[in-house]
Amino acid sequence: MKAAVYKGIGNIVVEEITKPSAGKGELLVQVKACAICGGDIRTFRHGHNAIQPPIVLGHEIAGVVVEAGEEVDRYKVGDRVIVAPGIGCGHCAFCLSGRQHLCYTRKTIAHHYNGGFAEYVLVPANAVAAGNVNFIPGEVDYLSASLAEPLACVINGQEAIHIQLGDTVAVIGAGPIGIMHAELAKAQGAGKIFLINRSSKRLETARGLFYDAYIDSSKDDAVQAVKDLTEGMGANIVIVTAGSATAQNMGIQMASKEGKVCLFAGLPKDNPMLNFDVNFIHYRQIALYGTFSSAPRHNALAIEMIRSGKINVDQILTHVVALEDICCGIELVENRVGLRVAVVPNLTDIQDDLARHDKIIIAKP
Repeated sequence: MKAAVYKGIGNIVVEEITKPSAGKGELLVQVKACAICGGDIRTFRHGHNAIQPPIVLGHEIAGVVVEAGEEVDRYKVGDRVIVAPGIGCGHCAFCLSGRQHLCYTRKTIAHHYNGGFAEYVLVPANAVAAGNVNFIPGEVDYLSASLAEPLACVINGQEAIHIQLGDTVAVIGAGPIGIMHAELAKAQGAGKIFLINRSSKRLETARGLFYDAYIDSSKDDAVQAVKDLTEGMGANIVIVTAGSATAQNMGIQMASKEGKVCLFAGLPKDNPMLNFDVNFIHYRQIALYGTFSSAPRHNALAIEMIRSGKINVDQILTHVVALEDICCGIELVENRVGLRVAVVPNLTDIQDDLARHDKIIIAKP
């Protein structure tokens, strides 16, 4: 089968590798679409301490079951599915409480097992047994379904901060994750949503979503702008999706008293420290939340949010590339062209999907 194999930093090669077969408890899924995550880009450029190349990256997977191994009862050939990539041990306190993403011995598809930048992906038995495979509703196409995994991470982030009806939510970062956060906050009844970004181009892309304010932090003092928009109080909820110490400090400073700040993105591993005024946190009773990844239940909820139309995927998925053009897709993401980019092993397989998303651009080198 054809796969984009990560050979090491800066080196992905599209080549023929052995097509796997489904063994006991396993599923073989034909990949229809696999979106490119910022984590894929970081691995490509800088490596990852949990990844030993050669390996196939890609964990935002939507496809169809083509083989179901012995003792697989819930799934059958022809089922349209998405795959939650994080696989917990199944018996620790975190797994038993539905927080498998925090399992200390978690394994991950595209880290420990080959991922979805290929014509087929083998879903291991431990993932099948743990409920990591969710069905795609009939109304949802494969391209839309490929956004379920990043949306699941967004749902996990907002589950922690408990947005209330009428909250003022400031989202820093107008990339695909920031837009998902803003859309989910809207769906949960946020009163006002402010979108903040240092690129006016990204902000312009999101103007059709009609948020309450668009703030260009490269031109304006974003903290003061949020205060001006809230009669000096600040935002009840601040979600920082940019992996930047400047953005994280900005987020803390624009929080209201008893505000909640979600540090959704990490910082570079060679400079992960954040300096801020602890007294500001203390006297304003601000709560900081770190959130990471998602559990299979978040994945199931994400596909339902997409099915219901509460998350506007048409605004988020902007480009498609063929598998052999994956490096073109990586360049699009790095250059912040559009928003989410999906890799498609066989474009002829998803012609109906492409027709439903008539604004999607099929990019080529």
